[in-house]
Amino acid sequence: MKLLFAYIVVTVLKGVALVLAVLLGIGVFIEFVGQLGDVGVANYGLGSVVAYVALRLPRLTIEVLPIAALLGALLSLGNLAVHRELVVMRASGVSRVGLLGAVTFAGLVLMVVMILLGESIAPSLGAYAREMRTRALLEDVSLAAGESTWLKDGDQIISLRRPAGSQSFGREVLLFDLADDRSLRQVARADSTDIDQNDQLVLLNYRETEFSAEGMSVRQERDARRAFSLSADLIGLSSVREDLLDTGSLRRYIGYLRGNGLDADRYLVAYWSRIANVVSVVLMTVLALPFVLGGLRSAGSGTRLVVGLVIGLSFYGLGELFANSGEVFNLDPRLVAWTPGTVLFLFTVGALARVR
Repeated sequence: MKLLFAYIVVTVLKGVALVLAVLLGIGVFIEFVGQLGDVGVANYGLGSVVAYVALRLPRLTIEVLPIAALLGALLSLGNLAVHRELVVMRASGVSRVGLLGAVTFAGLVLMVVMILLGESIAPSLGAYAREMRTRALLEDVSLAAGESTWLKDGDQIISLRRPAGSQSFGREVLLFDLADDRSLRQVARADSTDIDQNDQLVLLNYRETEFSAEGMSVRQERDARRAFSLSADLIGLSSVREDLLDTGSLRRYIGYLRGNGLDADRYLVAYWSRIANVVSVVLMTVLALPFVLGGLRSAGSGTRLVVGLVIGLSFYGLGELFANSGEVFNLDPRLVAWTPGTVLFLFTVGALARVR
């Protein structure tokens, strides 16, 4: 029985690996083609494109793994059914619960892989790829030991910097406004920045000091908004992107935002969605079993592939629908994140209950 258990697990994992390789190939091609329009701009050459796409691979793997789990399990288990191997296993004493246990174990292995990628190399390599691309595209960026970026926007000088050894989430922002005679008119500081829907610079924990003939005045805001004419990609280097944080850092940043009275809903949705997506890998893998033991037992690979794509794309579309609806209607982040996973769980349980 242990040998059959291992055989099923390995077969499922091989099927998922094959599908994952195909999906990653498609994703890499799309990513590569999407970057070609910037080739030749400043220092962004073909080698930079290849490096950028390669560094993005772990993040891309995490994004496509749930649907790869479903498609791979459908195809691999379907082949076992077509070649009557599942019938022989059942006749040898492998129960439906035994099959479910083996497929679930394969799903748990995939879940561990997803967690390891998401908590280790994917965030760091993704952040490095983003910064490398932005710096290559902009020739007039001055860097100081890799820790500071100095920009000039009209009469304003902006410094995006991360002090050495700092564990802060984004780059500290310093802004210097110059008067017509090139004297310092105003200096400001913010913990980090973001860009809102109106393409304005959002400065978090903003503190401003203005100098004039009458003296000095100080102003402070939780989040100030200012227009800018610089590249949005460059300004984005100082923003905190949820997909470039591991789960622990994301949780701490949510605590930081809440502690400073700032809106954390976007990051809460990302936090709960990350957990829900990890669980969905197991559910997607298990969902293949009732289809293979039921209506798709004798179906061809093409039919199983179409069914898997419909389910996978429906799950993805439902997640996007709730994510966008959550922003519009101010829905609870946990509801937004867990609804697609809950629907998938109920669908999986219902499909398993129908198997005889």
